[in-house]
Amino acid sequence: MAHLFAFPGAFSTVGLITTTARPAEEASADCVTGLNEIGVISVNAVSDSPEEVDYIVAQKADERGASWYRIVRMQESPRLDGWRVQAIIYA
Repeated sequence: MAHLFAFPGAFSTVGLITTTARPAEEASADCVTGLNEIGVISVNAVSDSPEEVDYIVAQKADERGASWYRIVRMQESPRLDGWRVQAIIYA
């Protein structure tokens, strides 16, 4: 999501300044050492592809204010009609 800020007066030569928020990214187990764990996300009964499930986890991590996430469990469950996923989120 991009935010635009206009600064009148002293910053008139700058004009508009654009900032973009970096979406949460998937991290491997060896990359999360030293990161602040802020919670766990669970997603159940998602009938999409594994790539789409990963995208859904990333969106949920963004909603919770995470910069990183690590999927710790992902399994297809015919009984629940889809994927079952758990991920740890990090600030």
